[in-house]
Amino acid sequence: MSKTNILLETGTNEFEVVEFNITYNQNKPNSANNVKKVQQSFGINVAKVREIIRMPKLTKMPNLPDVVYGIFRLRGDIYPAVDLSKFLYNQENTDNNVKMIIAEFNNLKVGFIVNEVKKIHRITWSQIVPADSMQEFSTDSTSIIGLFRIENNNVLMLDVEKIVADIAPTSAIDDIEEGFEAVANTPIAITAEDSAIIRKMITDKMNIAGFKLDPYNDGISCWERMQKIADEVEKGSTLSNFCNIVITDIEMPGMDGYTLTKNIKTHPILKELPVVLFSSIITPDLLHKGKSVGADAQMTKPQIGELLQVVRTLITDKSSVNRNPVM
Repeated sequence: MSKTNILLETGTNEFEVVEFNITYNQNKPNSANNVKKVQQSFGINVAKVREIIRMPKLTKMPNLPDVVYGIFRLRGDIYPAVDLSKFLYNQENTDNNVKMIIAEFNNLKVGFIVNEVKKIHRITWSQIVPADSMQEFSTDSTSIIGLFRIENNNVLMLDVEKIVADIAPTSAIDDIEEGFEAVANTPIAITAEDSAIIRKMITDKMNIAGFKLDPYNDGISCWERMQKIADEVEKGSTLSNFCNIVITDIEMPGMDGYTLTKNIKTHPILKELPVVLFSSIITPDLLHKGKSVGADAQMTKPQIGELLQVVRTLITDKSSVNRNPVM
């Protein structure tokens, strides 16, 4: 399955998503044959997909979680194989023709077992209905980022970071190193992060490091706050009284981090604020996207300790930091 052409411009709020199916058994009440096979469409950001392959030969390992069916080797790398049917519906995938989506994010490599890979769609983040706006979902308990509708079909966007964090909690985010020196004068950091778990981790750890946090759960609400701050500065207030730095995820329903960064960096008042992209899809291949919208630094999750070091440097000495470092 080949990818479509790479997006030529960053900051347009567009992205590409791989659509795939998971088949599961659904009980039908008041029916003699009370089991019905159901196909549900899911999506994953193309930026996290390395390739799609047939099911490889797996090696069983002791003491693995039951959703991890084993490990396999591909081009010299070792991947765990995660059965999404088992994880999402607690049903083992028994299809003989399953596919494997090879994903890489947060410096992790994972193979996801799925039933059918359908196609790649180009959509905008504004088309995604956030999970926390739908009654049946809660961002604290679900592995769904949101939902979009395409070709008369509802597609659920998977939060693969949360799936891996649920399987291996220590992979979610690292800790502040011992002896980390807290910043002085309580600088204010505005954050945009759609994952409630990651948002709380960032807030808690940055509070410990001496920051005051002003957190938002998506790019739109963060940008609305930034515009209100600009209005206050126009009336005579000082920008640093409201914000010293912005830290944003990239993948967010409504408005992504690239668009948020572009909006800030092209604004006559806000453009002096340092902006850090903190995302699972920061890779050497995608650095040009953050550079093109003016990000001051780009860092991959879960390096919270190194994030704090970079943030402190950006706040205390903007002129000495190298633009767009990758940690």
